[in-house]
Amino acid sequence: MKNIVFCFAAALCLLTGCTGPRLLTGGDDGIHLLQYTNCGLPVWSDWSIEKKISADHISYMAAKGNILYAARRAAKGVFQVQSFRIRKNGILEPVGTFVIPGNSGYCHISVSNDGKFLLGSSYSGSFVDLLSLAPDGKVIKLCKRHFFTGKGIHKRQKKSHPHFAAQIPGSSMVLAADLGSDKIHIFQYDETKGLLPGKSVSLPPGSGPRHLSFSSDGKLVYCANELNNTVSAFKVQQGGLIMTDTCYILPKEWSGRSFAGAVKTAPDGRIYVTNRGHNSIAVLSCNENGKLKLENIIPADGDFPYDIVLTGSEMFTVNMKSDQLLIRKKDSPWKKDAILKLRRPMCTVEFPEFK
Repeated sequence: MKNIVFCFAAALCLLTGCTGPRLLTGGDDGIHLLQYTNCGLPVWSDWSIEKKISADHISYMAAKGNILYAARRAAKGVFQVQSFRIRKNGILEPVGTFVIPGNSGYCHISVSNDGKFLLGSSYSGSFVDLLSLAPDGKVIKLCKRHFFTGKGIHKRQKKSHPHFAAQIPGSSMVLAADLGSDKIHIFQYDETKGLLPGKSVSLPPGSGPRHLSFSSDGKLVYCANELNNTVSAFKVQQGGLIMTDTCYILPKEWSGRSFAGAVKTAPDGRIYVTNRGHNSIAVLSCNENGKLKLENIIPADGDFPYDIVLTGSEMFTVNMKSDQLLIRKKDSPWKKDAILKLRRPMCTVEFPEFK
């Protein structure tokens, strides 16, 4: 009965022009569409969730315009990138499937600023791939595989582990975070030549850089360090990075195991980082000189917060081990609004805006 009302409310919102946040969430049992459905109806929740694609074992997703890319494990030792065209009504139309060469998949993907290439980071394979994209969203081919070497002092740093690669907005710089060697590798992007390797920046031994986020003007870079539970800030200067500060993101009295995860920059410029283990979200501010300040630690209200999306008024938290997507409203502050059940969700992206 609830599912019927959810579907009816969602359909009515589309027909009447009711607008609100919409997200696409990927995990072990496919891709789901989450949308705000409060059109004045007496429903059990203001939110509905509906499975759109049954492609299971989604590890990460990235969207560019109305094209969604999903990295997944198709079978043992077989990994893919699937492309979908996103329709305004929420339908995902399959565009193409690309089988990743070798036996290692991607833990993170991103699209170049011009939409011509996809970057895929392989934690286990120690490489970052550059894949060319067709205008319709299909992956054309693997253009270049960049292998990394190195290790660190932590037991999980026996070799290179690239965990993130993305282009800085408004810049030709591409950054790759290598958890295994405590480095951020710097590339210059060229639309005809691909990625041109440059210098690397080292972090303190045992940091374990996992994910990066950028300020809206592209002048500051924030790095979530998984192994020592810190965030480092960098200024972008003359084609390189200069570290300006590092901040611990757990309570000082905490003695349990925890791992920094996703890092995202909110529309107001604050930095949000998931603490997987402590099960919380750290909120930081950063001034124009690159100095960080830990402002708050918000409970995740779930187990192992793996990813987050921040809009102007909501925060969506993917709690992987408790099989849930938590929605908070930015008032009171960050009041819990709803909890939706999903099987082992891994990632979430905002639904594109259609004019």
